[in-house]
Amino acid sequence: MAAMNRRKKGLLGKILYTLILAAYGALIAFVGLTWLTRVNDYAEQYELSRPIKAVDAYLEEVNRDQWNDGIARAVAAMPHEMQSDEEIRAFVQDKLKSGVTAVRKGGVSEADSMTYSLRCNGREIGDMTIVEDPTYRGKVDESKMPWPLVRRFLPGLLEWGLTPWKLSEDHYDFTNLYNSVEITVPADYSVTINGTTLGGEYIVEDGIRYDIYEKYYDLLPELPTKVKYRYDNAIGEVTCEVRDAEGNVVQVDENAGDFQFIKFPDPETLTRLRVLMEPFTQNYLIFRSGAGDSLTALNNLKPYIVPGSDVERRAQAALDGLGWAHTSSAKITDYAFLYALPLVNGLYDCHVRATAETYTYGKGEVTDEIELSVLVVDDGYEAKAIVVN
Repeated sequence: MAAMNRRKKGLLGKILYTLILAAYGALIAFVGLTWLTRVNDYAEQYELSRPIKAVDAYLEEVNRDQWNDGIARAVAAMPHEMQSDEEIRAFVQDKLKSGVTAVRKGGVSEADSMTYSLRCNGREIGDMTIVEDPTYRGKVDESKMPWPLVRRFLPGLLEWGLTPWKLSEDHYDFTNLYNSVEITVPADYSVTINGTTLGGEYIVEDGIRYDIYEKYYDLLPELPTKVKYRYDNAIGEVTCEVRDAEGNVVQVDENAGDFQFIKFPDPETLTRLRVLMEPFTQNYLIFRSGAGDSLTALNNLKPYIVPGSDVERRAQAALDGLGWAHTSSAKITDYAFLYALPLVNGLYDCHVRATAETYTYGKGEVTDEIELSVLVVDDGYEAKAIVVN
């Protein structure tokens, strides 16, 4: 009986020992698993506590979509009245396809924040600021056992001082994408950008004189002038269209002169001007040469000039002097009508070229190529000269 009791006690001891070992093993496994979870949480928090982690996550999003809330705010604030929001977004996204990078800004960051310069193609386009996130909580619920006990008796084990970083704010500035559209046209022309006609508020200079009219503005202040339009809010490519006073689309060559804006005489007017200028030129040059009788030469010229005009007054004043000329003969051997420049009120600046051969005592025969600019008035029926330059 005693032997049997000893055997039972030995068996119970073994069972108890086994249970104790199992419980101890389970405790060790539980503690190990718990701390392994804590270690993994520590590793994750350590990774997040590195500022570059937040920066890389931000850049990954920007470079994936070429868009975020900060970019959207910047684009919305950009004046682009001639272009749609969709056009501007597409243009900005295309520019950002080359990639956005971040560079730490020195002298800007504080103890609990860091500011980075955002760059694209080597140019700063904005900045971002990251801050420590005091509200971050790890994956381990420290309110559950055994962490309350650990926090009570070994608080230092849970205070790792690791705080992740998060985006605080970002700003973008795309004003460097703006282009200016500047064009100079006649004052009665219209300019449209992307179908919108520019108003007077876009005129930065007016009263600009035509270079080809310069010598006539004092005489004819009502001559047309030009204006300069400037639009500063163009982003990327824009369509600029110019129309004349009649609404016809015209192509403006910035390298060409003001002749491109001139509407030259209609065929009937041009014919009258040509009919006038050839006999006028011949008789005027003969009169001016002093060959023959000057009074007769003046009378031959008068049918082609306006009575009392500058041409006649100057001719009358020159009569006495021409009587002392030493020219014995003069003739026109070549003549060319170059062009007629319309002015205002039926006035035209006619340009001609002629070759005159004169024989002068003491010099012999002299050949001169002469160009004349003649101010002509045309009333729709007849044209006559009034000024010779």
